[in-house]
Amino acid sequence: MATVPDMRPAAADLTAAFARFISTARDRALPPEVAQATHRGFANWMACALGAAGDRDVAAALRVAAALGGAPQASVIGRTDRLDVVNAALVNGIAANILDYDDMHVPTLIHPTGAVVAAALALGESRKVSGAVMEAAVATGIEVECRLGRALFPKHYDTGWHSTATLGTLGAAAAGAVVLGLDATRTAHALGMAATQAGGLRAMLPTPCKSFNIGKTASAGVLAVLFAEAGFDSEPRALEAKFGLFDVFGWPDDPAAITQDLGTRYLTAEVSLKPYPCGVVIHPVIDACLELARMHDLAPAHIRKVVITVHPRTIELAGRQHPDTAIKGRFSFFHAAALAFVKRSAGLAVFEGADVNDPALATLRGRMTAVADPQLQSRQARVRIELEDGRSLEQAVDHPSGSPAKPLTDAQLQAKFLELAARVAPVQGQALFEACLHLERLQDVSALRRHWVA
Repeated sequence: MATVPDMRPAAADLTAAFARFISTARDRALPPEVAQATHRGFANWMACALGAAGDRDVAAALRVAAALGGAPQASVIGRTDRLDVVNAALVNGIAANILDYDDMHVPTLIHPTGAVVAAALALGESRKVSGAVMEAAVATGIEVECRLGRALFPKHYDTGWHSTATLGTLGAAAAGAVVLGLDATRTAHALGMAATQAGGLRAMLPTPCKSFNIGKTASAGVLAVLFAEAGFDSEPRALEAKFGLFDVFGWPDDPAAITQDLGTRYLTAEVSLKPYPCGVVIHPVIDACLELARMHDLAPAHIRKVVITVHPRTIELAGRQHPDTAIKGRFSFFHAAALAFVKRSAGLAVFEGADVNDPALATLRGRMTAVADPQLQSRQARVRIELEDGRSLEQAVDHPSGSPAKPLTDAQLQAKFLELAARVAPVQGQALFEACLHLERLQDVSALRRHWVA
């Protein structure tokens, strides 16, 4: 019987290295490009949470949270309600993900800001920290979760763990530790209490429970740092200890690489901001279909057959040809492609206004075939259409809109922000957008609330 190599020596003091990095974040200046990416990610998170303020599932979460009581310490984004910090993080984490419009670190399939900002902002508002502290907290939380995600992907994800939830718990705790100003010792205990709460199943992805995963992750991170601040201890080597996080979730191939260049090279620059409210692996398909429809002025009646070639993981994650609910439609590249051809758009209004059972959409989806090509990357797509007049047209996308190689412009991000903010009255959308983009200028992050509370 083959023996499993003991990786623990290679990961010695890994938790301590993260704890030192986290505990010194307030004193470390971010590179300008990292600060800018952090501000844009924060603005995108705020927009997504605002846009979901009136959502049915967010309202349900708020009813439960409000009934639990607790001191009114932090805001529910886009509403007048205030909750205790644990439940504010829970509700806001759910809201930021519910529309499937939030950011994505494609190499790890983690939504970086989801739980990190929800935890940091709830704590930051209650402690009245500055925007500079919030900036450091968010960048640090993203770095911790994405470095862990990069080390464990794809084995961790393929096992069935929802990485945004499992590893986001440590990211949320890292961000919270920066907000509270915990030292390295208390931060290590906070990471341990986050690690022991880490969970979340991929089976929940085509349901609203995938957003609950993220909200619960944020609240778990808040609890971890509050307990650590109060003097509650945990295993201080929670990542590398026997029966610790790596023993349970799977050992990375190169544990020492996880903290290489920590504090000098950041993964925030690799984060994608979505132009479409759907699974990020669908975006190159949408780009290709929109380009074909616009370049050749195609009508659905012109199309006899569509062949969509993508990475096998895209089919695994978004290969539902005929989704039967709206949320499953946001995880179907067949449905998204049909929207692109029929509606000439795949924006929020189109996704929300389209019935997945619409005969025109269903008919066009039925003309589509998916081909898995392992030579492609998940950010790539090839679309070939055969027309009724005998012509064949093709479009390839290597870098989809919103990706690091083709990022949203500030104007595009602003348009997205204002569209989502307009769903909340009487929000001051433009002023709030500017405040998010210049986060470091805020003396007190609780001042953000005044932009949506009259």
